[in-house]
Amino acid sequence: MLAELMRYLDAHYDLPGMGLAYYLSFRTLMGGFTAALVGWLLGPTLIRWLAKMSFQETIRQEGPATHASKKGTPTMGGLLIGISLLVGTLLWGDLRSPYLWALLGLALWLGTLGFLDDWLKQTRSKKGLRPRLKLLGQVLAALWLVLLMVLEPAFYSTRAHVGPEGEIRLVGPLKAAGFRQGDRLLAIEDRPFVYESWRFRPTGDLGHYPASYLLQRDQDTLRLFIPPESQEAVATALFGRQNPELLLRTNLPFLKSQEMEYGRFGAWRLPYQLQLGLYGLVVLFILTATSNAFNLTDGLDGLAIGVGAIAFVSLGSFAYFSSNRIWADYFMILYLPHAAEVTVFCGVVVGASLAFLWYNAYPAQVFMGDTGSLMLGGLMGAIALMVKKELLLPLIAGISFAETLSVMIQVAYFKYTRRRYGEGRRIFRMSPIHHHFELQGWHEVKVVIRFWIVALLLNALAFITLKLR
Repeated sequence: MLAELMRYLDAHYDLPGMGLAYYLSFRTLMGGFTAALVGWLLGPTLIRWLAKMSFQETIRQEGPATHASKKGTPTMGGLLIGISLLVGTLLWGDLRSPYLWALLGLALWLGTLGFLDDWLKQTRSKKGLRPRLKLLGQVLAALWLVLLMVLEPAFYSTRAHVGPEGEIRLVGPLKAAGFRQGDRLLAIEDRPFVYESWRFRPTGDLGHYPASYLLQRDQDTLRLFIPPESQEAVATALFGRQNPELLLRTNLPFLKSQEMEYGRFGAWRLPYQLQLGLYGLVVLFILTATSNAFNLTDGLDGLAIGVGAIAFVSLGSFAYFSSNRIWADYFMILYLPHAAEVTVFCGVVVGASLAFLWYNAYPAQVFMGDTGSLMLGGLMGAIALMVKKELLLPLIAGISFAETLSVMIQVAYFKYTRRRYGEGRRIFRMSPIHHHFELQGWHEVKVVIRFWIVALLLNALAFITLKLR
């Protein structure tokens, strides 16, 4: 909203500084700053309300003895993250972006799912929401994301440079063809311009690329004729072009100029419907895995939100590289022009995370609960899928990956030794693995800071994979 207001003031009144709203970096930083400020100001009020409602963290009896002092600390602090995220995104995001609405929808859905789980733990059963119902909620989230990716052409299309009211933003092919700053498109040949009819369909129902455009320039109306050799470039620059095959493709890490298509094996590929089904399973697995893995990471003051903020910085950077033609070509990754808004969203999430960390740092005044962990973990997986970096998640979300792996190893080894020797044995003193280090004598703060350091190194390695290409 603020970004749109600044653009309006720039276009109609030429106010100094309002043109900053066109810069992705400015909106990303301002979105993060706004979310951080909202969270920081709202925090004390929300914490008092949670305490008044007796929404308190339940401490496991089998957990480390040092955690007994955490009893009574308010939980459901994910509400603080969600509110900050919503305000920052609405103020500084481009609300026409399907990426933005997909992520906001996922945040709302998964946050509500986590809130319901937390609320049931407080009011009815310590076990919270039944695992089957939680899984069903995650399945519906994955299905919704896949449907949006398939049905909304803006997900994987080239960028359009004409707005809903016909306003034109100059780029190279348009400037060379004779378009000027401030031009407004009125008609294509003899057909009135209707945004939804022409968006991503540069030929419309004409059967050819348009040869002329009717424009409003200042107080005049003029017809601009396009030479045959420039007609395709001009139409594509104006309206964008659908590129649906990008949905099923992704970049392979470490390998130069290598892409993978889900459901394709060499020269043979599955029918398109089966490819979509396979990709849907991939989306479901990643959303469920990242959501639950981040939930396991949330066990120490500041641990999950710290490593989460680091991951979202990386994901935002990858979104920026993917949405910029120069960087995408340089790093040899898929060019996704509309993913630019993912950068703004990641900046907002980082700001909201830092605000929450202010109150979640040791000793924590509030815990995020499933309200925050399911939401942030799911968003992490969704963004990685959107910017085609899902194969880098073991590095980007490396701490959560290790936490989940430690639980799986512990459970599998315990069951195996119980069958083999009659009693279960453990590899780790306790899982997830952050508890193992606590029981070895590390102070909670030391565990958290060292895990942050490891997360930074793993994310640095994720960036290095781009140069290794």
